[in-house]
Amino acid sequence: MIRPLPAPRSLTGELVARLAEDITSGKIAPGSQLPTEQELIAATGVSRTVVREAVAALRAEGLVITRQGVGAFVPENARRPLR
Repeated sequence: MIRPLPAPRSLTGELVARLAEDITSGKIAPGSQLPTEQELIAATGVSRTVVREAVAALRAEGLVITRQGVGAFVPENARRPLR
């Protein structure tokens, strides 16, 4: 029997998943600053829009806080909410 294929994940979704894993595993420690937009663009090969959407999604999940003109940081109490 042919099974349906899983829906492809968007570039934003892939970046969110990768960064969320780095945060929740401790690879990016609480209190640390995320790489800059330009660093993420260079490292991943995605557009600035994708990076901004990913950071916004992480902020909505409580995994990062942002400060305008400064960057995105992992809060001390960063944890992924239950879905």
